[in-house]
Formats: sequence, structure tokens, C-alpha cells
Amino acid sequence: MSPAARHEPAMAAREAALQMLYALELGGQDAAQIERWYVAAHPLAPAVRERAGILIGAAVRQRERIEDLIRRYSRGWKLERISLIDRSLLKLACAELLLEPEPAWAEAIQACAQLARRFSQPEAQRFLRGVLESIADELRAAPVA
Repeated sequence: MSPAARHEPAMAAREAALQMLYALELGGQDAAQIERWYVAAHPLAPAVRERAGILIGAAVRQRERIEDLIRRYSRGWKLERISLIDRSLLKLACAELLLEPEPAWAEAIQACAQLARRFSQPEAQRFLRGVLESIADELRAAPVA
């Protein structure tokens, strides 16, 4: 299996999770309702569905911590002023940073940049990468609990 083929399910899960997080940001439904709706409308391979569910679950469970991290490192930007898609991208990537061991962080940040190229504005990529790298630096420096 080629490296690209190995990463396709992970990217598909990230994309599905991003779309669900975006819907969650719009409000009106909870994460479980959105996940049921999304999976009914967009059938996913079992591994993709499972990974997307893990990412959404982490983003929801750690929402306050994730939002605090984003607020601290998006200097000059209030969380509410960051575009809905960019806020969703940051929350997804932060959830992955909090879930995964450090060696996987570079991939999570790179995946965020790829998704930003597809769903956001070109100038947002640099902002997102800067915020996420600062968050990763803080997490790296934090003592292991």
C-alpha cells in the first residue's frame, strides 16, 4: 500500500469530522444528532466513520480546553471573529493534538493545512499553522500528567 493510500482513510475521517464540527458550530443540534445526520447522508467506510467519531468526541469533550488554547495563540483575534471554517479547522487539529502522541502532531498540522487549502482562504493557512505550532509547543513543554 502506498503512503498516499494509507493516509486517505485518515484524511477522509478528518474531512468528515471537519464537516460535522462546522455543522456543530452552526448550532441547533448536538454532536450525536449531527453525526447521525452526516453518516446517513454520507456513508463512510467503518474505519473512517470510527475515526471521525473519535475526533468529534475529543473536540466536544475537550471543547473548553481547545477554545482556551485557540484564544491564547490566535493573538489579535477573538475566537468569535475567526471564520467558522477556520475555527472548525483549529478545533479539529487541536482535538487531534490532544489525542495523539507527539510524533503524529506534524501530520495533524499538515492535514489541517491541506484541509484549509480545500475549504478556507489562501491567507488562512499561515495563520492556522502558526496557531497550531504554538499550541503544539505548549503541549510539548507541558509536564506529562
